[in-house]
Amino acid sequence: MMGPGYGYFGGFGMGGGSLMMIIVFLAVGYLLYLAFNQNRRSEQTLPLQAVNNQAIDLAKDRLARGEITVEEFEKMKANLL
Repeated sequence: MMGPGYGYFGGFGMGGGSLMMIIVFLAVGYLLYLAFNQNRRSEQTLPLQAVNNQAIDLAKDRLARGEITVEEFEKMKANLL
């Protein structure tokens, strides 16, 4: 006979076991989603302003090393801003 704990949602019945299995699958799926989504977030590109700042810094370094002239630097700067 069925005593306490052996009902439809009592943990050992059909409903309790199926419900728990669904919850476990959803939890594992959510954890996998978070793991893969974290990788995508780290691969996102920098904002345009940060890229422009890096390009201007590179042009400043080239100017300091004498690879480009002041006029070339000003043209690059005008194009980037």
